[in-house]
Amino acid sequence: MVVLGLILLVLCLVLGAGVVLSNTDPSSAEAFGVSLSNVSIGGLFLLGAALGAVAMLGLGLMLVGAARKRARKLRHKREVKNVRSEQETLAEENAKLQAQLEAERSPYPPGDVADGSEPDVRGKHAR
Repeated sequence: MVVLGLILLVLCLVLGAGVVLSNTDPSSAEAFGVSLSNVSIGGLFLLGAALGAVAMLGLGLMLVGAARKRARKLRHKREVKNVRSEQETLAEENAKLQAQLEAERSPYPPGDVADGSEPDVRGKHAR
């Protein structure tokens, strides 16, 4: 869409410049070897207005295309950020579940000392 707008804009500029630079007689117009004889000033004005409208259409198409591309890029960045956040959350949950599984598979019951140091020998009422 941007390319189409750019092409229209360039064509309008070239055609307009051709009419302005080639026209030396006030009652006729010539552009790129094509002569428009017996053209009034109003006709030339309407031709210029039409060229301006087409040029604005081309410029509008360029701007719309650029805005779409920017919106698509922002949407893509947001999706990537969401996916990374979800991956981090899943990795944390996976680590938590891994630790929980290790604790369940441990040969020592919870509270026992597994590193070889002396266990607490006091009774449960001594605290």
